[in-house]
Amino acid sequence: MNTSFSEELCLTNETGRMLYHKYAESMPIIDYHCHLQPRDIWENKQFEDIGEMWLSGDHYKWRAMRTFGIDEKYITGTETSYYEKYLAFAEIVPQLIGNPLYIWCALELKRFFDIDEPLCKENAEDIYVRTKALIAEKNITPRWCMEHSHVELVSTTEDPVDDLKYHIAMNEDPTLKTKIITAFRPDKAMFAAKPGFAEYMKALENAADMKVTTFREMITALERRLIYFQKITGTTVSDNGIPDFTWVDATEEEIEFIFQKALRGEKLTKKEDDQYRSAFLYEMGKLYCIHDYVMQLHIGTYLDANRKYVKRIGQSTGFDCADDSTRVQSVGELLNRLTLEDRLPKTILYCLDGTNTENYAILAAGFCEKATRAKVQLGAPWWFHDQIYGIDKQFRSVSNLYPISLSVGMLTDSRSFLSYPRHELYRRVLCNFLGELVERGEYFSGESELGKTVQNICYNNVKEYFGFK
Repeated sequence: MNTSFSEELCLTNETGRMLYHKYAESMPIIDYHCHLQPRDIWENKQFEDIGEMWLSGDHYKWRAMRTFGIDEKYITGTETSYYEKYLAFAEIVPQLIGNPLYIWCALELKRFFDIDEPLCKENAEDIYVRTKALIAEKNITPRWCMEHSHVELVSTTEDPVDDLKYHIAMNEDPTLKTKIITAFRPDKAMFAAKPGFAEYMKALENAADMKVTTFREMITALERRLIYFQKITGTTVSDNGIPDFTWVDATEEEIEFIFQKALRGEKLTKKEDDQYRSAFLYEMGKLYCIHDYVMQLHIGTYLDANRKYVKRIGQSTGFDCADDSTRVQSVGELLNRLTLEDRLPKTILYCLDGTNTENYAILAAGFCEKATRAKVQLGAPWWFHDQIYGIDKQFRSVSNLYPISLSVGMLTDSRSFLSYPRHELYRRVLCNFLGELVERGEYFSGESELGKTVQNICYNNVKEYFGFK
């Protein structure tokens, strides 16, 4: 039985091993969607220990620790040290068989610290001491992690009202080797039914330097910020979180009535909320098209499911789930209306509802057209699906419905600077899947074509699709 990390991880056939080591392994990384903080990149502070690097904001680990009944003080508590949290996590790692955390941690220990033994309670102290010494010796910082992982470009995610001061500072820093841009994420302007909408409109007024008293003025203000984001970072990336969405038509007068109602803090009906979200996404889609942004739609989140603990601990701490309330037909209608106006931007659809993955792939293919390769496409397996089984499952099902050779590949969607091996895992699963097809006789166009496909999925497609320089 193997008791150390294997360089043939996930590579179960000879062709897959050849494809990975020859064509995929050395390709640079473009991480076009993540939740890293620009301030952390700018300040480039050295990490204290592996506990901080692993447990300062990783909701995957937090969720797993809770399932083992570990006290919250060892998860998100402020009264315990990262060292204590690390020891609590290390104790459960051997029991995470089949869970992506096991492989992610093994990859991170191997790639960043050259440790290939399995973490457990018995060696946790030793590994802690060794990693802490290496952090000091190598001066392991956010920038070091990106450079060490051959990351060429990273796109963080910012709200339209952000002043982008850290991005501005990074633009002027010649020592920064990784290009940093940002995605434009206007979710707070879309959630008119949530508390704080009126206050957010005031913040948008200040950021855009204009009055925002009508729906049209809000769209104009968002366009100003869209242009500003592009001017500062050269971005072509937008990101839109859609917890639930039902397309409902509305007149301009109805939308204005709903907007004014939201400004006054009055409760919107379900129909009004749906009408507003439909109009908002439609208007933003047109802006993305006009200004050459890619529209990323993250569909199907069930946020804050455990409201008791969200209230106690905070949002984005491991209490979000997947949901199936958004119908494919509603997303299709959004794409259809934009197509009718010749304003459909390049679009990536991410589906958190695993039962609908194939349906969104079919939908995406229905809106592709001349002059743009993969104009609308299915995104990488997202959030709860970005693990070996989820990645492999998507390759096996979606390749029957949409050419995976056109995919823009993997992203981390992460808050951790140690997450780049997720790209490696994706590439390993990809090569193994393609190798299986070759060895079953289902593909026989030769190594040159297949190698080119691998490198396109890993790197070339995303660079071309987003227009990254």
